[in-house]
Amino acid sequence: MALEWVSGAVELRCPVCAHSEGQELLARVDVTWRDAGVEIARCSACGAIVLGAMLPPSMYTDADWDWYVEQIGGVEAIADTLAQTGMRRGARMLDVGCGYGFALDVARFLYEWEGIGLDPSIAAARGRRDLDLDIRPGTLDDAFDPDERFQVIFSSEVLEHIADPMEFLRAVHRRLAPDGIVVLTTPDARAVTPQTPWTILFPVLSVGLHEFLVDADGLERMLRDAGFHAKVWQIGFGLHAVGSLDPRALDAVTPGACAPRKDLASYAEMRCDEAAQGSALELGMAGRQLKWMVSSEDFARASAHLPKLRQALHDRYSIDLDDPKQIVGRPGVPPVLTPVFCNLGILRLWYEQDAPRAADCFEAAAWAGRAQWDVYGQYQDPETPAYEALARGHLASTLARVAPERVPAVLQELDEGMARGAGDEDVVAAAKARVNAEFALRRSRTRRILRRARSVAGGARRRLRRAIRGRPWSGRRA
Repeated sequence: MALEWVSGAVELRCPVCAHSEGQELLARVDVTWRDAGVEIARCSACGAIVLGAMLPPSMYTDADWDWYVEQIGGVEAIADTLAQTGMRRGARMLDVGCGYGFALDVARFLYEWEGIGLDPSIAAARGRRDLDLDIRPGTLDDAFDPDERFQVIFSSEVLEHIADPMEFLRAVHRRLAPDGIVVLTTPDARAVTPQTPWTILFPVLSVGLHEFLVDADGLERMLRDAGFHAKVWQIGFGLHAVGSLDPRALDAVTPGACAPRKDLASYAEMRCDEAAQGSALELGMAGRQLKWMVSSEDFARASAHLPKLRQALHDRYSIDLDDPKQIVGRPGVPPVLTPVFCNLGILRLWYEQDAPRAADCFEAAAWAGRAQWDVYGQYQDPETPAYEALARGHLASTLARVAPERVPAVLQELDEGMARGAGDEDVVAAAKARVNAEFALRRSRTRRILRRARSVAGGARRRLRRAIRGRPWSGRRA
């Protein structure tokens, strides 16, 4: 998929305000499914980013959803969004466009919310079965009794897919309890610039899937026009919003709140234990559990978890967790191995103090990330290149301890990775700083060893001289 930044004017209907004429043309994207490509424009009336053509209805396969369940489903981001609402325990929740249903499942585990999902996709059918969720194929208007209301209506990464978003928000308004909140996330239109790295811009645009994008002001305006009081904030290149019928419901909203990672690790442990052997859910939850325990520096618990992860990885891909080098050089290895082996490497290095085994893990993680690029010519998700760069940086600093002659080649690979989107200048600079620190420590340690050796040798010589001077004369000649 090639994107060309252009200028000019184009006629495109804006889903937000219905304006069509004189839109500011920003870019064209070549796609395999349309001869004319896709035009991207900014609405001259409301400022929304408008994408000019859509794919036919979703044709995602079970393999696509395996990958989502196994790796790219942002469970921690979902959990943080729920934590930011400040909603009481036991609330009644509706997730519109719930997909597999992770938000419903996490809300039930962490907050005892009673949840219902709306989604007609094959992912919803799988989530209904795997997670034992109430997920229905209907719409906001026909899936419930006319007077049925919810304290929380959640809709994550859905709004931008809807051809008539204002009608959608009005339908949400009709289903919200008087003291309830609607929670939305959507990509931020601020990302649509030539300066944005492709690894970020690619999922933000999702050409053929997204109808439009708005910035924070545009999203707040949409919510207010639909009859809500609203609070909107930015996280990275995403927007989070909470709307309510009663402005007092917004008082409990805390944009910086995060779900405790130890609680998420407990959730992952439960789901891993209950998942079918060899399933994407088993491995996905085992990998997430390691990630969350390592991120919270609960290394003892992470180490105790390794037998489960080892079994899940073997069941799913016949890969030995204790032999990461077996995947290096293999084409098309599963991208989930990038975060799995990177986090395992951190555990080996920081907790087990085993630098050689850690280096093997970091090398495997970096290879798995690069393998995704080799297959597709681009990264398909934002986590894989981030972990690839992190793993390669850790590999360089670890090799500075155990195999310094390999460090220059790894640093060159780190620079090459940055050029294709695996990491940025800050990541590379931090990695090189760690390498320099390791070399400085190594030189300092070597100097201390030399000084100690000289001191020991000098002391031995002095003792020998004293012994010779003080030895009694025997009267015999040599």
